[in-house]
Amino acid sequence: MSHNDLNQQFSTEAERMTADIRAVTTAQFETEVIEASRTRPVLVDFWAPWCGPCRMLAPVLEEIAAELGERLRVVKVNTDEEPELAQRFDIRGIPAVKLFRDGKVVAEFVGVYPPAAVRAFIAPHLPRESDAMRTEALARAEAGDPETAARMLREVFEKDPENVPAVFDLIRVLTRAGRPDEARKVLDSLPAAVQLQPEARTARAHIHVATVAALAPESAAESSDTTSRRAAAARALLKGDVTGALDRWLELMQTDRRFARNEGKEDLLQAFELVGHEDPRVAQYRRRMASLLH
Repeated sequence: MSHNDLNQQFSTEAERMTADIRAVTTAQFETEVIEASRTRPVLVDFWAPWCGPCRMLAPVLEEIAAELGERLRVVKVNTDEEPELAQRFDIRGIPAVKLFRDGKVVAEFVGVYPPAAVRAFIAPHLPRESDAMRTEALARAEAGDPETAARMLREVFEKDPENVPAVFDLIRVLTRAGRPDEARKVLDSLPAAVQLQPEARTARAHIHVATVAALAPESAAESSDTTSRRAAAARALLKGDVTGALDRWLELMQTDRRFARNEGKEDLLQAFELVGHEDPRVAQYRRRMASLLH
């Protein structure tokens, strides 16, 4: 059988998705993954028909999808047919598995894992009984009561230590409430394996940016000194002005070369992590930073 025939065979087999797993295209990704992950976790398997390890992992994911039913959505993305998604999520090796919850990647692995390891990877992110209190705590935070929200989230985590999303919610609530040092202590107390998860990297970046924002008062935003300008850039990012914040950092790095090589570079790297590497602005500003530094 020729190489082309093999590829055709594998493509045909892969397209026969099970009732529990479906293929997702670039056009469908926002609805089928990002939005869907706001109601339940979505596991995305980035694969290709010619990939032997991908075919080894496939039955493991099919088995787990059937086991968990409505608690977990499992989809597949063919990286040969959807190169835009592969680039967006920085897929460098396959199979690459990314778990989405609340619209973002919260955990990931590359390669073939045995069923027990995949179950352990998924378990902390599945819906839990304690999620009702978690949801109420987040509502309190949105209503402007971070103290009650933080207390409730601590209670959730104490009663259900496997509810990892709740502890990341706690870190976000503390950081947004201007308590980054307390948030850092919570993050540092987590197991090493949890600290390697994408959500932990995002949390650490959020804490870094919030700490920088507190270096100077908002009343000093128009001051010309490096610390005030650095803090103003961080505050802009926390308010959602991504382009304005990144421009401020680059302008400051152009005028203060020592800052550029040290704090400025670290600030921008943490800002990129907080914005998310799938955001096209990150690649654009990363190139500008590299050009400025070199």
